[in-house]
Amino acid sequence: MNVSEDTTQTKEELTFEEFKQEVLNDYKLANISRECSLLGRREVLTGKAKFGIFGDGKEVAQIAMAKFFEKGDWRSGYYRDQTFMMAIGELTPEQFFAGLYAHTDLEKEPMSGGRQMGGHYSTHTLTPDGSWKNITEQKNSSADISPTSGQMPRLLGLALASKVYKENELLHNKTQFSRKGREIAFGTIGDASTSEGHFWETMNAASVMQVPMLVSVWDDGHGISVPKKYQTTKESISEALKGFEKDGKHPSGIKIFKTKGWNYPHLIETYKEAVDFCRNTHTPVLIHVEEVTQPQGHSTSGSHERYKSPERLQWEKDFDPIKKMGEWMVANNIATQEELEAIQKEAKKIVREAKNKAWNDYLAPIKKEHQTFINLCTAIAEKSQNKAFILST
Repeated sequence: MNVSEDTTQTKEELTFEEFKQEVLNDYKLANISRECSLLGRREVLTGKAKFGIFGDGKEVAQIAMAKFFEKGDWRSGYYRDQTFMMAIGELTPEQFFAGLYAHTDLEKEPMSGGRQMGGHYSTHTLTPDGSWKNITEQKNSSADISPTSGQMPRLLGLALASKVYKENELLHNKTQFSRKGREIAFGTIGDASTSEGHFWETMNAASVMQVPMLVSVWDDGHGISVPKKYQTTKESISEALKGFEKDGKHPSGIKIFKTKGWNYPHLIETYKEAVDFCRNTHTPVLIHVEEVTQPQGHSTSGSHERYKSPERLQWEKDFDPIKKMGEWMVANNIATQEELEAIQKEAKKIVREAKNKAWNDYLAPIKKEHQTFINLCTAIAEKSQNKAFILST
């Protein structure tokens, strides 16, 4: 599988072999993304890359979400969403590392040309000549920002735009921007960031306005080192939002779904139901993805071994989503353990080669300028009485 390809197209009916191949592709992509996170951390800690904050532990949930993200839809997310961007065909491992190295060539790092923090993703809505693309023919992502929960107001605006295009018949001919409001705005946020005011204001406004907004909350139980019992009412954002749920008595409200970050089949089932409901009814949806893990901790700036108990760390290993997905595949005769190990080995090779190519591509213009400087110095030295001194320095 070419990881730059869009792997999210699904069929209503699959043969077992087609289903098996789709699952194998998903498992391979999850491993590729995980290897990017693991190698990315090493590149930062060895001084080759800037600050690193990755999406390890969220791979399986994001692959499930991406399956139902259609052309014309929009994402307003944050810096954990690398697997999702890979799954919709908008991020390759090479581009992932080019972002870490802050490569300024947009051909190599199309998100921001190295100007944004790593993990800040986007798609382009304009052509090189400045004219509009047909954004209903591509999968779209607004440009990520660093402040936690800052993506929420933008998410609301994108969802409201879809509603406007649906309800205003004068806009129905603007087919390069919307298909009469069929589009959903997909948002992602970490559980700790749901304590921010922007989250609550956005959820309330979406509930009142009834817009097609689908929010996924990645809940790994911590906000950096702070357990959620110290920052989330009832230790559950879905429980805290119960009063927002539609009850049939009022036109306003949201629909809440809950699932586990390690349960591959239930994640797909949940996202299919949630996306269909949101798209068809223009009702805002929140999907609370619980029991998500964070294998390397919050970021390259710290170590979660300092604040998580040995029991919690062991639980995270036992419920690693890729590990649990592999166990499910073996139990359901989709793959053998040997086949899983072969996929893991292939993923390591793909990512290692992508990292090396991205690093060499980053160094190439620097080496070229260095050689130009050497050539200039040599030319000057040839005309100088101090030739020997200049060439020796």
